[in-house]
Amino acid sequence: MLDRIDPYGLLELSPVEMPQFLGELSELVARAEGTAEHEVLAAVRRLAEACRDDSDLRLRLVGD
Repeated sequence: MLDRIDPYGLLELSPVEMPQFLGELSELVARAEGTAEHEVLAAVRRLAEACRDDSDLRLRLVGD
């Protein structure tokens, strides 16, 4: 799932995709270094969990 992220493009994930995304995000958190990285990843996790729990939400990752 994380391999689909394009730093220059757009990726929109649905609630159905959140369990896989959250699993991969957990692996990324385990390898994160420093407080700043952990804070950013925790914020992304909160958004992904909200998306997982509400079928009307989507998680949109927008590149530069």
